[in-house]
Formats: sequence, structure tokens, C-alpha cells
Amino acid sequence: MKRVILVFALLVNSSIAFSSTYSTPESIGPIQTKTLPYSLIGQLNFANGRSRYLGSATVIRPSSVLTAAHNLWDNTNGFSTNILFRRALSGSTFLSSQYASRIYVLAGYREGVRQYQNTDPRSFAFDTGGLVFRNTLAGGAAIGWSSNPNLLNGSTPIQCLGYGGETHTGNDLLSATSTAPFKPVFGAFWSNLSLLCESGMSGGPALARTPDGNFYLTGVVVAGSSTPISTGIRILDPASIGFIQRYLK
Repeated sequence: MKRVILVFALLVNSSIAFSSTYSTPESIGPIQTKTLPYSLIGQLNFANGRSRYLGSATVIRPSSVLTAAHNLWDNTNGFSTNILFRRALSGSTFLSSQYASRIYVLAGYREGVRQYQNTDPRSFAFDTGGLVFRNTLAGGAAIGWSSNPNLLNGSTPIQCLGYGGETHTGNDLLSATSTAPFKPVFGAFWSNLSLLCESGMSGGPALARTPDGNFYLTGVVVAGSSTPISTGIRILDPASIGFIQRYLK
């Protein structure tokens, strides 16, 4: 089963114009998943209540991943359990596999869901979570990150990645790239009508490639919609950077 991600039409920022073309998720292939930065992204397989779900996450510190808070907690069943991270999964192969030992969600997320539900932009604005593991995940490697909003509202294409499971199997890394800027909807929740992310990509990274040739994580995929086409991310900001530095290792 797949974790459903939705953005209702009312969440879409009216200043974003519809585009006649948009990017849909495509597999980046088994070879690319074994090279940086893609080798730092993996599939989450977890239980919540009586069901199992799929999500995505990125190695953000040597022994930790960043993901969407809604992969880790919901208002009905509480925290997810038996959370397995399979790094660089491609079909039936992966580079490493490990169960999480600790779960953290950004302050304000649980309160927002209890008050507004998990599909409200006021909840998406806090939809960030992290997992800590007993051992390093990628030999000590981790993705770089940036909280520069100019990377999102400028001309830099943003590549959103994750393990989608609607028109795909959920076992291959998918990529969709923006052709227009992201725009703020509410607080740290930003949206874009130029790309589509599938269910299961939730928790995956929004990556910007800067002129120095490096990729930087600028946010986490938290929402998507096919009517209208849109993708929402919880951007990296001082609050989420403080969360990473305090709780993840």
C-alpha cells in the first residue's frame, strides 16, 4: 500500500499560472541510483496501524534521514513502526538496508494535524520528520542542504525525487523536474504547478543543482495532486535546519 499525498485545489497559490506542459515522474534508472546524489535517497517501508506503507527519505546526516512527518506519525495510530530504509533501491537490489532506531517530527506538526487535518496547508507547513539509525547509512556520506529561498523562486530547476507507487511499482527511484518557480502557499509550505509527484514519493528530496555543479536539498516532498497538476514541498528553513542539527546525527 502507498501513502496518499494530496493537495486540494484551494491550496494552490493563485499567482501560479497553469502550464501547457509539465514534468511527470520517470525512473532515473538502476545505474544512476548508485551514483551521487541519487545513492543517498531510499525507500521507506513502514507500518502504521494494521497497514504497511511506502515513502521516501534522504540521508541528511551520516546516521540519519530526512523525510515527511506524515510518514512517521498520524492522528489515528500515532507513530509508525518497523520503519525500514532501503538506500538506492532499484527493483529488487539496494546498496544498504537498515531499520530506524529513533523517530522525530518537527515541532508543530502533530498539533497542526490535530487541529486542521493532515491535508491542510497549515499542517504541511510543519511536515518534516527525521529518522536516526544505529549505524552509518552511506559510509558517512550525506546530502548537502540549503535554505536559500532564491533557489526555489528563481530560474533554478528543482528535481523532486522519490519512490512513487501509482503508475510505477514503488521500487524504483523516480524524478520530476520543475519548469517554473515554486511559490509560497502557507508558511514553509510551497507549491508548483509545473510538475507531478506520485504517492510514495512523499518524503523524498527537492534538489537544486547550483552553478558549482553540486546538488543541495532545498525541501521535502509532502503533497501532490493530479487535479490540478501540482506538487507541494515543505521547504528547508531555519526551523528545519535547527531540527536537523539538534536531533539528527
